[in-house]
Amino acid sequence: MLVQENKLNRILENTVDNKSIFGIAVNIESGDNDFSWINSVGNLEKNSQYAIASISKMYTTATILRLVSEGKLALQDKIGKYLPMDIISELHVYKGIEYSNDITIEHLLSHISGLPDYYEEKDENGESVVDNIIMEDKFFSIDDIISNTKKLKPHFKPGEKGKAFYSDANFDILGMIIEKTTNKKLKDVFLEYIFEPLELNNTYLYEQNCNKEFAPIYYKSKPLHVPLAMASFSASGGIISNVEENMKFIKAFFKGGLFPEKYLENLYSWNRIQWFPLEYGLGLMRCKMSRIMSPIIPAPEIIGHSGSTGTFSFYCPEKNLFITGVFNQMIRQPFPLIYRLINCFK
Repeated sequence: MLVQENKLNRILENTVDNKSIFGIAVNIESGDNDFSWINSVGNLEKNSQYAIASISKMYTTATILRLVSEGKLALQDKIGKYLPMDIISELHVYKGIEYSNDITIEHLLSHISGLPDYYEEKDENGESVVDNIIMEDKFFSIDDIISNTKKLKPHFKPGEKGKAFYSDANFDILGMIIEKTTNKKLKDVFLEYIFEPLELNNTYLYEQNCNKEFAPIYYKSKPLHVPLAMASFSASGGIISNVEENMKFIKAFFKGGLFPEKYLENLYSWNRIQWFPLEYGLGLMRCKMSRIMSPIIPAPEIIGHSGSTGTFSFYCPEKNLFITGVFNQMIRQPFPLIYRLINCFK
């Protein structure tokens, strides 16, 4: 594998502008473990702990698949098997018909349930959860999340062919199902199934009264202090980690270290979601374009997950490369940087 590490370093240095991007940390490794590079610039260190945001969904997916392998649940199980009626009732009412109990675990994992996204979609007051968090740190209980979801309109019937809509509520509900199935707190299940086996000593699920420090998330030039929000998003976005340990996780995810490797092919059932050019399978995003940013820069397929705080964790099959990293900037798309970095490899 040919690569100029000074070029990788230069790309990072040129990306930080101290106006909208104040720091970056990135880890790149080859699938055969022959190459490993980690660097940081700006206000982030190589070992900085940060909120991985929606990359947490891959950890939830790995846990669900582990439970499937143990025979404790099945992807076709309907959510009514695990959740009480007060949670399910009126969760999904589309065109006057209730489909709440038609939703399956697979629908949730694939974002094909049709449920709305309480996090980014605006309510009757023209506000979203993310808007409120930018203005003021707030805690949302699972009851709040379910209540907010019920106030919004679903987008289609569960499992409607060719339809997908990314919604954090899908994975918050999966977190509830994991706790019901195991009779344990989600943080303890993650610890047992993922953190301890992979020796992720600096990775944990953030909770209320956690009192642990992690790198501040920026909105434009403003650092946000959001411990209450971080404690709210649990299975959909509540994990704290660093680029090195996130690398250990994604390699284990794709190499059978967390669930049977044969399950992987079932995850690659892609549907377009609301953010071009992203598609979603079961617990995984895919970005696949022949070109991105400009007609001369190739953009091979990458599979994994990104997060709303400028986090990313992807595998590039064509180059057999894994890349994890963070901008720590709200609503920052990482794909131009990802492709600039992986295109350094020949």
